[in-house]
Amino acid sequence: MGIWVSPFILNLCGKTTFSKMIQKEFNNYQIIEVDTIISALQRTVPNVPIGFIHDNLKENRLPEFLNLFIQKNINKNGKELGFIINGDSILPEDLSKYFDLKDMIVYYFVTEKLSPKQILENCRKFDAKEEWTTRRSDDELLNHFKFYKDIEKKIIKDCKMYNIKCIDTSENRQILFNQLLDEVKCELNI
Repeated sequence: MGIWVSPFILNLCGKTTFSKMIQKEFNNYQIIEVDTIISALQRTVPNVPIGFIHDNLKENRLPEFLNLFIQKNINKNGKELGFIINGDSILPEDLSKYFDLKDMIVYYFVTEKLSPKQILENCRKFDAKEEWTTRRSDDELLNHFKFYKDIEKKIIKDCKMYNIKCIDTSENRQILFNQLLDEVKCELNI
C-alpha cells in the first residue's frame, strides 16, 4: 500500500512532518522524497523534461517517471514494504492519469486560510536551518507563495473532481495529523 502526501503551499503544510509520523508508526514504510529525485535528475540528465511545478515545463515527465519507479520497486520487492511519496510537484489530474490509486492513500495538504504573508511569517518562525527557505529573501518567498496560492486553488478544485482528499492544515495541524494517522491505521487494517 502506498501513501501519497502532497502539500500546497510548499511549507508549513506538514507533508514532511506527517510522512515522518507515518514512518515512525509503521517501520516497513519508506519515504520517497520527490524533490530529491527531481534535483538529482535535473543535475544528471538535464535534457529530460522532469521538474518542479514552478519550473513551468511544457511537458513534465515526472508523473510517468515516478509511477514507473514505484511500479518497478513493487514488482521487485513485493508489497511487504510500503512507501510514502513525499512531494508537491504532481497535480491531482496527473496523479489520477498516471497512477493506480486503488492501492494508495492520498492526501493533498493546503493552507487555504493563510495568506502568503502569513505563510512567510510561519516560515521564518518554524523552518529548520537546512530548509531551502532560509536561503531565500522575504521578497523571493512572498513571490513564490503567491505563485503557489494560484496553484492551490486548482488543487482544491481538482481534488474534488478526482475524489482525492484535500486537507487544510492552516489551523490545528497536529490534531489533524493525529486524526489522519488514525485514518491511515484503519485503511491499513491495523
